[in-house]
Amino acid sequence: MTNGSPKTGLAKLVEDDESKVSFKVDDNADTEKISSIEISKIVYTYESGKIITMEYLYLTGANVFSGKLSKSKKKYWFNIIYDKEFKIGKRYDEGSNKTNNFRSANSSYFFEKKGSDHLVFGYNSMGNVARSYGTDARMKKMAKEVFVDCPKISEAIEKETFTLDTVLNQIIEIFEKFKKCK
Repeated sequence: MTNGSPKTGLAKLVEDDESKVSFKVDDNADTEKISSIEISKIVYTYESGKIITMEYLYLTGANVFSGKLSKSKKKYWFNIIYDKEFKIGKRYDEGSNKTNNFRSANSSYFFEKKGSDHLVFGYNSMGNVARSYGTDARMKKMAKEVFVDCPKISEAIEKETFTLDTVLNQIIEIFEKFKKCK
């Protein structure tokens, strides 16, 4: 919870833009709806041992035309797939086939230093419909903004050539190699 107290029980898996979380203390309890604003993180632990961590953070993206970064006014749920000194969050869009609004299913990946209240857009994958659009350039732009005070990481990202098939592994290898911002 954002007030620092933990709350244990059963929570429905959240979608990225849900404003309320369905929660029960146990199987026999009534379901309560908790505002997402009151929750900073949800850790889902499955019987198989699989753990999924969702965090409620602001999204920072780049304007398509100017390239200028701006932080969203609202928060979103991110699936945190890497969480050490640096953080990688993922958002999934199942797409749409509505008239005049076709979108392919895709996953977007966001990055930032640990402790930040937002994640910065890095790249997007669009299933089998289209390959990555500007993965290399976007990753380098993100690095210049996010890691301005982490010159070794920023330089390592600048030297890489990122492709859709390898970008996630490449960025994790860089994070693992340098571990800290100094």
